[in-house]
Amino acid sequence: MAESMRSEVDQFSWRQGKFELTVNRDGDHWRVLTTSSGRLFGPRQVLYDARHRFAKHAAWDVMACVIRTTSSEEEGVRAGRSAARWMRDAGSSS
Repeated sequence: MAESMRSEVDQFSWRQGKFELTVNRDGDHWRVLTTSSGRLFGPRQVLYDARHRFAKHAAWDVMACVIRTTSSEEEGVRAGRSAARWMRDAGSSS
């Protein structure tokens, strides 16, 4: 299963197989969105959508979503740290 993390100016993205997790700024909140698609799922479906006022809570949410998807705590921690770095950088550029 291929995993990838991508940071852009407007969002952080983590992807593995048919699952994609994105974090972006939504006003004064951070939005964590998990979607899935595939032959059995059909078009892209929203599996999880949450908004957090604090970046720390959003990073914890990213970690939990990735652990739930991969069953790997190491990958969850890695994705959570990457998302936290991106949010820190994105928050300072606003």
